[in-house]
Amino acid sequence: MDLANTPFFGLLRSRLDQLSERQRLISENIANASTPGYRPRDVDTSGFERMVASAAGGGGLQMARTRPGHMSPGGGNGQTRVVTRDDSETTIDGNAVVLEEQMSAAAQTRMEFETGIALYQKGLELVRMAARPPGR
Repeated sequence: MDLANTPFFGLLRSRLDQLSERQRLISENIANASTPGYRPRDVDTSGFERMVASAAGGGGLQMARTRPGHMSPGGGNGQTRVVTRDDSETTIDGNAVVLEEQMSAAAQTRMEFETGIALYQKGLELVRMAARPPGR
């Protein structure tokens, strides 16, 4: 049995991949805070949220390939989509990065990543406990 392909671990792995991509984009946004005309980018979370909602609906996790580039080899993780999302302010040179908002997003992403890692570790502990012979 491959644990990585179970719905629980597969969903967690997808979420951790998405959070890693989001953290990378946030760091790019911070690095370009002084670049004229730069617009911050973020991960579009709507796809992941739909997947979680369908899993909660009782139908289990069903993967759907809605575009040819999804889940293709060599095409990244195929699950995250990057969108350009302006922060609350735009400077006169056209830069739309607000460092305070980016730092807040980085902290939120870090907390969500740590939660995902903790859930992954607890899931592995439960599998190990279930695999032990009785009485040990």
